[in-house]
Amino acid sequence: MNLAKKQVLIDVATAGAAGDMFLSALTDLIGEPDVLLPVAASMLIYDPSFRLAIGSKEHSGNTGRVLQITRNPTIRFNPHSMMDVLQAVAEEVELSPKAKTFVKDTMTVILQAESRAHNQPIEELHLHETGSIDTVLDIVGTAYLLERAGLLEDTKIVATHIATGSGIISCEHGDLEVPVPAVAEILVVHDMKFHNGSAETEVLTPTGAALLAVLASEYVESIDNFVVQNQGIGFGTRDLGKIPNMMKIVVGEVVVPEGTEPKKPPTKETKKKEPKTEQNAKGTPAKVAKAKTAERTIVLDEWNADEVVVIETNVDDVDGETLGSLFETLLEEGLAYDIVIIPAIGKKNRPCHVVKVIAPKTGLKTIAEILIRQLGTIGIRYNTWERLKATRETLVCSLEIDEKEYMVRVKVSRSTDGSIVSIKPESDDLIRVSRETGIPIRELKPRVAMQAHAINE
Repeated sequence: MNLAKKQVLIDVATAGAAGDMFLSALTDLIGEPDVLLPVAASMLIYDPSFRLAIGSKEHSGNTGRVLQITRNPTIRFNPHSMMDVLQAVAEEVELSPKAKTFVKDTMTVILQAESRAHNQPIEELHLHETGSIDTVLDIVGTAYLLERAGLLEDTKIVATHIATGSGIISCEHGDLEVPVPAVAEILVVHDMKFHNGSAETEVLTPTGAALLAVLASEYVESIDNFVVQNQGIGFGTRDLGKIPNMMKIVVGEVVVPEGTEPKKPPTKETKKKEPKTEQNAKGTPAKVAKAKTAERTIVLDEWNADEVVVIETNVDDVDGETLGSLFETLLEEGLAYDIVIIPAIGKKNRPCHVVKVIAPKTGLKTIAEILIRQLGTIGIRYNTWERLKATRETLVCSLEIDEKEYMVRVKVSRSTDGSIVSIKPESDDLIRVSRETGIPIRELKPRVAMQAHAINE
């Protein structure tokens, strides 16, 4: 027996998929409630009223995350402007070329499906739900979180047969049969395997279907050989009664017998399959190597709390350029939260450095490989720590300078009683305004901070 490369199973057999469920499941998988904050902050330029909150939810013994969004429902993008906004936000959060391609491909799937469903050229489409700011967050956010979780490279992604729901729903197009035309187009054109499921309403949205179409290379009924290492559960906001409105993103590896190839599933599903929440499609429990046993993120005495991994190594033969390059490698690529390099005296009374990295627990393996490869160290130490954090939110302040309006994002941190701990304007926005107006950043910063403080009092 040998272990194949890392695999991801997207379990959408019970309640289908939606963009917010992808975001919730990936946030739960990563274990960092603020991980989506950079993408959410980028939404504020297009909708200053936009707010995002990540909460916890439990149903039928499953605990995961749920996304709550407040936005201006009148803001809509046409196909051309939607592509422009997606590209701009992808640049803002510094997505890799592969992630940017994923963003473009996903929106293209949606636009092509809408075009076929309405029998109109893409440039003439009038987008309704798929033209909202939610779609930007769902697509760019999913790409961003997949990168943060290390799941866009060297990973095979498979999905269960997809629950679509059934019945009639009311939307901006009027009353439509489930699956709605755009979803049906995506399912058929991309040869996706699906069934109605138990929910008598829509549970597979166009964005959810498009994300699956781009991500999943195969649709499986059995996960007998799937060894689970970690998983995230994302809930939708709709109440489906006894049916858990959730999807799972499960990370693991497939044990492949030597000399054999995995069997491909049939091209069509002829029977309606009744999915089971905690079992695979054959009713056999998956082999669990490391299951999630409790909430990753809790609120302790009203502070935000989570767990991080602290990775350390000692080096005494590495030059300053090499040590300095770690900051670019780990911080700019979003692999670590913080890096500290401490001068010390090591064995044989030699000067050395202690390299300490604070990162999400999911980044342990990747960071260990980078430290060993780049520093030449023969081993690393690691431990899991709990940490408490102030509550944070991002808002937008408007500055009027010479009769022109400039939007600046501001991060506001609060203590347990709601009082303001700190107000920090986004440095990139301050630099942009400073370049355009000629006003020094040191003069802009207090103006923005004072306005943000007045808004929050």
